[in-house]
Amino acid sequence: MNLRPLAAAALAACLLVLAAPGRAEWLRAESPNFIVYSEARESRVREQVAQLEDFDRLLRFLSGTTAPPVASKLNVYFVRGNAGLSAIRPVGSGIAGFYIASPEGVLAAIDETAKITGESNYDTLFHEYAHHFMLQYHPAAYPPWYVEGFAEYAATARILPNRMEFGHYNPGRAWALSQRQDWLPWERILFPEPNRRMTGEEVARFYAQSWLLVHYLVRDEGRRQRLRSYFAALGRGEEPRQAFAAAFGTSMADLNRALHRYPDEMTFTRGSRAAAAEAPPVTITRMPASADDLLLAQAALKAGVPQRLRETFMARVRRHGARHGDPFAKRVLAHAEILYGNPAAAEPLLAALLQAAPGDAELLYLRGMRHLVAGNADAARRAEEYRLAQPWFVRAHRANENHYPSLYRYAQSLSGERRFVSENTQNVLLLAAHLAPQVQEIRLAAARMLLRRDRFEDAELMLRPLAASAHA
Repeated sequence: MNLRPLAAAALAACLLVLAAPGRAEWLRAESPNFIVYSEARESRVREQVAQLEDFDRLLRFLSGTTAPPVASKLNVYFVRGNAGLSAIRPVGSGIAGFYIASPEGVLAAIDETAKITGESNYDTLFHEYAHHFMLQYHPAAYPPWYVEGFAEYAATARILPNRMEFGHYNPGRAWALSQRQDWLPWERILFPEPNRRMTGEEVARFYAQSWLLVHYLVRDEGRRQRLRSYFAALGRGEEPRQAFAAAFGTSMADLNRALHRYPDEMTFTRGSRAAAAEAPPVTITRMPASADDLLLAQAALKAGVPQRLRETFMARVRRHGARHGDPFAKRVLAHAEILYGNPAAAEPLLAALLQAAPGDAELLYLRGMRHLVAGNADAARRAEEYRLAQPWFVRAHRANENHYPSLYRYAQSLSGERRFVSENTQNVLLLAAHLAPQVQEIRLAAARMLLRRDRFEDAELMLRPLAASAHA
């Protein structure tokens, strides 16, 4: 594959259509779009944040996004080794990172020590953040090939000390494309059969060919205009094959020939790096010593601990929580007891923490969760426990109106009451989905409420991004 750089002026033309680690000292760094946790020295943490903020700027440039940063920032954990990743969520060897969006939180984790031939450690993080960004600012039913192809296209960005480049290729995808005799038919990429599952090899080719197709379409003004027309036709509900033929005026055979030639014509773009001229605002705080034992456990609570590991997880959190006993340790222990232990045991921990910080939205939320989880476990007391949970979720929302878990759990606490199916609950769920559009469970709950209130077209709009996902 030959990649030739374009002049920096060409930048403006490329628009998007559409067991725990050892002793450490954790730092928390907050910027406009991210909350980063890292064991690195402060200068390195500032560079980690700057790279993420520059990548966010790149996505805004590519997509034409002018909306300000959202209040619900992405939590990113930089860990050292597979054990660090597995302390959050068990993963196999060879995994460089992952992204999880759950009702408890949205986070990404990246192994700084991972060595993947020909790839940056940031490839996985950039790929997932591209999905996160699209759902946040441009939620629509893009075809799966475009969703994954654009994420692959963006993920190969190279953020160097004084410049940024994008439009490169991923060596693994390039290798899959080199086996040209094994390419999937483009009809299977563009118009997949809903119930036909792909093999592992076919999935690899799907990603590689989707990336190639996106690269081909977005780096030429004429093809970008045709892609816009195609998306507009899909938005109007036109049949995909007919809409594609009308927008691009090409047969599958002609498209295949063009894409077989394209790797020898590919270009990439080089431009200046924003952070080199002006570093993003970053506030860095040092985490307490207990974070060495409990920070990744806190992340695991947001990600969700598999059933088979909960007993071991709880034993470890209780041991470290008792040993440290500082506010951070008590907070993590209370959260763990609520979700996987004894919810009642969290009550005195939270009482002490709230006495010191009565306006802490997360603590108020956990106080409500203490009753919601107890109600989920005891049908006889469910109505009473749900009633006890409600004022805590209301207080949490008042303390932080952007704390989406409080909104979602408040709606759940109303589920046994006659007032559950109402405009108020609908609006609560819609706000939660607006704040965290990446959380599938919340989108589904909002869509169900819209259906129950006969708002069928709105429900369809809520469900379209999920239905179009290549993963689901």
